[in-house]
Amino acid sequence: MEGSHVVRKEVSVAEPGKSQGGGNLKYILGGLLLLCGAGVVVFLLRSPAAPPPEAPPKAAEPPQAAERVNPMAQQELILDEVKDAGQPPAAAEEKPKPAAPKEVRDEWACDGDLQRAALQTVINNNRAQVRNCYERRLKVNNVLAGDLKLKIKVGANGQVAAAAVSGTLHDNEVFGCVRSLAQKWSFPPPEGGQCAVVQVPFQFAPKTN
Repeated sequence: MEGSHVVRKEVSVAEPGKSQGGGNLKYILGGLLLLCGAGVVVFLLRSPAAPPPEAPPKAAEPPQAAERVNPMAQQELILDEVKDAGQPPAAAEEKPKPAAPKEVRDEWACDGDLQRAALQTVINNNRAQVRNCYERRLKVNNVLAGDLKLKIKVGANGQVAAAAVSGTLHDNEVFGCVRSLAQKWSFPPPEGGQCAVVQVPFQFAPKTN
């Protein structure tokens, strides 16, 4: 036994259950990864596809003239139906025509006549009173002179209906005095009409000695 070498072999003996556990863990992790990958694939397959992009809206076509509705035309149709029912609109009523203006007759328009002799008699009977109207004003204006025209309208009863005075005498007080006197005169009734118009001239001037 002396001099001989004893060779000892060291054999590593794995601990029971240690090497098997490491191999099983690898398989478990690989299986989990496969399951996760399969779940992702299934989720992607089940997700709804994105909707296709909407087509741009078509431009609105211009309305055709034949399809346009005129509300006024429909209103006229309604008015026509009401008219046919016997109720005409207020606008259709005939407005009363304005009364024609009355004809204004001339105040001095007369077709009667007075006899010259009868007219002269009345003037002569009142000439002195007409002269007095002038004489009173002559005391204020000693150079007062001129003519006076007396226009008289005699009514159907012979009474003076109107009197007017004009002339070159240019004195309002003399004119007013003569007109007041003439309105009180009385004539014969006119012949051939309801009234008569006469004109009587007077000439005034200071008396000379």
